[in-house]
Amino acid sequence: MKIKNTDTYFFETQNGVAKLWTAGFRAFLCLNVFIFLGFDVLLPTLTLYLEGHGHSRDAIGRIFSFFMIAAIIMRMMAPRLVLLVRPFLLVRLGLLIGSLAVVGYYFGHSAPAASTARFFHGLGFGITSTILTAMAAQTIPAPKMAQGMGFLGLGTILTLALGPSLGIWLKDHLGYLPLFLTVAGIYLAGLLWTLKMPDLKLSAPPEGQKRPKLVLLSRLALAPSFLMFMIGISISSVAIYIALYFNEMGLAYSGRFFGLSTIGILIARVFAGRIQDRHGHRWVLTPAIILMTTSVLMIPRVTGPVSLFLAAVMWGLSTGSLFPSVQAMSFSSVPAHGRTEVASSVFNAFDLGMGTGSVVFGLLCEYFHTYRAAYWGNTVNLLGLLAFYLIYYFALHPEHPRTSKKPV
Repeated sequence: MKIKNTDTYFFETQNGVAKLWTAGFRAFLCLNVFIFLGFDVLLPTLTLYLEGHGHSRDAIGRIFSFFMIAAIIMRMMAPRLVLLVRPFLLVRLGLLIGSLAVVGYYFGHSAPAASTARFFHGLGFGITSTILTAMAAQTIPAPKMAQGMGFLGLGTILTLALGPSLGIWLKDHLGYLPLFLTVAGIYLAGLLWTLKMPDLKLSAPPEGQKRPKLVLLSRLALAPSFLMFMIGISISSVAIYIALYFNEMGLAYSGRFFGLSTIGILIARVFAGRIQDRHGHRWVLTPAIILMTTSVLMIPRVTGPVSLFLAAVMWGLSTGSLFPSVQAMSFSSVPAHGRTEVASSVFNAFDLGMGTGSVVFGLLCEYFHTYRAAYWGNTVNLLGLLAFYLIYYFALHPEHPRTSKKPV
């Protein structure tokens, strides 16, 4: 039954304190799972599908980049679109486009056909994920922003761990057509889920302020966007190339890697948000970047269950912390009406990173004739990420000391 009262659905207080776990926040968390599960199921399996139809390593990278281009176009338009069209209507339209595009992959044997399907998938995913994140952030109390984005990100990162494993199982046991139909069904289930949620309007700019510009990266979040760009590059080396790398090495480890990384993700989600709200982002981001670098160094050295377990858990700990931590950092520094623009910027940066990584690592793998090269290149990227973070946030723009250490 649809609940009409948005005041009690999305916003609740207890003893005068705004609650985090409202019915609305829980509903957004579930919706986030639908959206990102469909995306993540295809990360390793689509590369295998394309390789099986004769596409080279660098061609696969180029095809994946079309998703990034389309998502960026939609995210640039999102701050204006939400002023013209009801946000939930845009979310539903994006889910419908995504479901149709996924079915199109099955017929995308040629590079142009696969690129077209990937482009439309990016259109649907770009508008849906951006608006959903901005709407969810609006329901989170300001003192609990890192915790809220962390739990919202739990769904995102859990799907990054479980989705590829599910996709590989579907491919191995049922084939590619059931795989693509399952993903389309996940998106349609998300669409049906939104029909049970009451409308929530996003905060509009103050009276007389100009409409949001079409910007790729917002000045409100340039530094966090750059962090997210480099994180996207790093994640692309695992999300896109790890199944191909393990196949090359004759190791049936790709599904187990993503499954084991869930352990690290769960640990990170329990503690990372609360640590950041109490002590600041440096206590979360610094160790997370170091762990991600260590994991990437270990992946080419995986030879058995122990090394696989260590690399996967460290990958989970780092990815489970980085994405929601950077999002929370971005949203905490802007007014409510700027969150759609900031969400657009951060996601654009991530997609630019994923697209850049898919192309650059594809070229490296083609040049060196091994998928191991993706992890050599990613190590350089992560050392650059750590250097930028330490210089910018420790030397140039250090955090202000916290005035209170009380739990929030």
